[in-house]
Amino acid sequence: MRRWFAIAFGISAIFMGGCASDYSPKANLSSYRTIGVVVPPGSSEPPGAGDLLQLKNRTVGEDRVKNSAIGAGTGAAAGTAIGLGAAVLTGCSLTGWFAPLCWIAFGGGGAVLGGGTGAIAGATVDTQEKVAAAPVHIYEVNQVLPNLQREYLSNTDLQQRALKLVRLQIPDINFIPAEPDGDRYRLVTQEGTEASYSDVTLVLSDFRVQLDGKAKNDPKVALSIYVQWSLRKYDAVTNLNPDWDVHEGKYESKKYALSEWLTDDGALLKSHLDKGLESSFNSAFAALAPETAEQKWARIASEDSFSGF
Repeated sequence: MRRWFAIAFGISAIFMGGCASDYSPKANLSSYRTIGVVVPPGSSEPPGAGDLLQLKNRTVGEDRVKNSAIGAGTGAAAGTAIGLGAAVLTGCSLTGWFAPLCWIAFGGGGAVLGGGTGAIAGATVDTQEKVAAAPVHIYEVNQVLPNLQREYLSNTDLQQRALKLVRLQIPDINFIPAEPDGDRYRLVTQEGTEASYSDVTLVLSDFRVQLDGKAKNDPKVALSIYVQWSLRKYDAVTNLNPDWDVHEGKYESKKYALSEWLTDDGALLKSHLDKGLESSFNSAFAALAPETAEQKWARIASEDSFSGF
């Protein structure tokens, strides 16, 4: 039932049309010389094998094919009904030799349009279902998790990696470590110096590492990494740090058999994890760089082109 509602919603959205885009300007950091970088406690809690290994009953491709077929049938039915309704409004209900052709044109046209639209809408619906990993796979993954956590996923490692990469992206700003301190973020400075707080802070607000694929005896899975960094600006009136801007970064590897990922103490997994962390962090931090003249004019042009909607 959930699949039918999702596909029907997708079809109605395409029929109705419409568009929505965010062309808001970037947060202007030019007046800030220091920004804290925070990886909150718990952000990198050791993942269990069941969290890392995400197996589904179908691949993405198989799911799209199945839902496209369902969507095409649903869309054809909906399109036919819409077409016949339009036929009534345009006078096909009148008698005469033209009436049958009119009904066929509107009904058939609606079915074709609805079927195509439904197939497209169906392809956008995700109806994959999670499948519990086999105990042997859980055991195998658990053998490499401690090393992954120690070498790549600790709070300290993630913060040091973030500092290195964001400083390379934006060398004009002094990014330094910070940590939560009540309602503020305190800059981590040398011992003996007076505590100072960050007015603008870059906070790791979401972090996910998974091996995704279809459940099999030796499943082929891809490493996927998702990070979200929130740029938070302190409000002295409310004594809160609301989000000023949010930037995402993603990485997805090609698929390998689980046994390949885990062989040699997880050497392949470590290599892609290192590469994926750097790629996803860089992707998120690139959006913090000052807006170039070309980007500004492109944004203004985009805003102008959508001003009529």
